Amino acid sequence: MGPALTGTLVCRDIALLESCYVDYLYMQVVERSVISHEQASLWAAPALAGNAQIVLASSSGVPWIRAIEDPAAAIPRPFLEQGWMTLEVVVKHVDALAVELESSPFEIFRPPADLDVSPMIRAMQVIGPAGEVLYLTEVKGDVPPFDIPQASCEVDRLFIPVMCCQDRDASIDFYTGFSGVSKFVFDTKITSVNAAYGYELDRRHPVATMQLAGQSMIEIDQIEACSSRPCANGGLPAGIAMISYEVDSLDDLSLEWLSQPQVLQLSPYAGRRAAACVGAGGELLELIERH
Repeated sequence: MGPALTGTLVCRDIALLESCYVDYLYMQVVERSVISHEQASLWAAPALAGNAQIVLASSSGVPWIRAIEDPAAAIPRPFLEQGWMTLEVVVKHVDALAVELESSPFEIFRPPADLDVSPMIRAMQVIGPAGEVLYLTEVKGDVPPFDIPQASCEVDRLFIPVMCCQDRDASIDFYTGFSGVSKFVFDTKITSVNAAYGYELDRRHPVATMQLAGQSMIEIDQIEACSSRPCANGGLPAGIAMISYEVDSLDDLSLEWLSQPQVLQLSPYAGRRAAACVGAGGELLELIERH
């Protein structure tokens, strides 16, 4: 399993989201389309058929954001709901980027700071136009035992989707069901989460990181106070709705698909077979065969 390819955002205003990512995060639109009945069926979200979608890529060519417009989408509550909580994106110069974002529509939730897990990682947290949380992370060097990338351009790619759940062990069991996934389990302070919940900033939480292929990981944050995320009937959750990953073969996985796997031509599928499922923490995953 891996790498993490694309984070799907559901927003009320796709034009606003596009301008934010193009004007302030160095991205460009590489595809515009409407959601087909086949694609909506893949996600068991028939109400989204016919809605606009765009795919945005960084200058490194990685299409790491897909945005879907849904005027009926709920207003997400950053950090407070289970499922995909943040997208961690590797950047070259986080302090310089922080200065640029001061005059942007992105809300700077926490300014740049070295992470508790390693001084080689420096990150800031911002909230975007769809209520999505981005960890903009500068990786200064190797961070053993983790296999993570350094940025090749100012804002490069998604490398760690972070999920919020009430049972870390159940989510660990789910992801270690994929071959080749290794785990690191520890407790750490998560300053942004503590600020969102009104906790003491040094409060520590049960965390796990799941090492995937392609210098990607999944971070699992156990936050007992998180609540379920509302979802419009026949749609997808607002904010960070889903993460797409590459896998070797769908046939090797014993998962309950939302619908039968399909071959789709759009990005990020590129003519490959894909299927979607729900993880142990209520998060949505889209799995795309590598070849």
